[in-house]
Amino acid sequence: MFNRTSVPVFLCMKEKTGILGRMLRSGKGWKTMREQAKRLLHLGTGELAAGLVLAFLFSTLGNRWSLGLASACGLVFLVFLLMQGGMYWLIRYKDLKRKKSPGKKTVQVFAGLRNINLLLAATVWIGIIGFFENSADLIFGILLYLFAVIEYINYYEFRLSYGASGFNLFELRNQGLKRSSLHRLIRNKKRKRRRSR
Repeated sequence: MFNRTSVPVFLCMKEKTGILGRMLRSGKGWKTMREQAKRLLHLGTGELAAGLVLAFLFSTLGNRWSLGLASACGLVFLVFLLMQGGMYWLIRYKDLKRKKSPGKKTVQVFAGLRNINLLLAATVWIGIIGFFENSADLIFGILLYLFAVIEYINYYEFRLSYGASGFNLFELRNQGLKRSSLHRLIRNKKRKRRRSR
């Protein structure tokens, strides 16, 4: 865990953006780092747990509700995105504990996943519209797909959760729509690569 001796190490770091940078600029000490680490761990495990729970519910209730291929397509896309989100937050948690920023390979993996997600979004939509078995299957497939698209936007484009509750419209109105943490990370690494050429 973090202790008071961790603070000087952070003061020597080159990190200027993201979670570590905000903590350095804020002047808050080890308590803030520990709270941030706890938050990242909760975000990561929460996303992974949500994906597993959805898969379990689909496997147990799918037959009862006559859900077929369209719903399965939407579910697979949503769970795939939830796993990416969970892994991203757990990687950030691990990096924070090691007092470093995400490595080049991590950024490359998520930049590649971002492109795969866009391809999957088109493929899954075709699967839902073209292969639904009944109206319940179509409705569930579309709902799961829409949730997946919202998750994609939340991870890779714009931050959609604000405030302690997760979605505080008052705080969103005051702060405005901001780019997601993962979007900024990918963008910053691309800029650094262009400058180094």
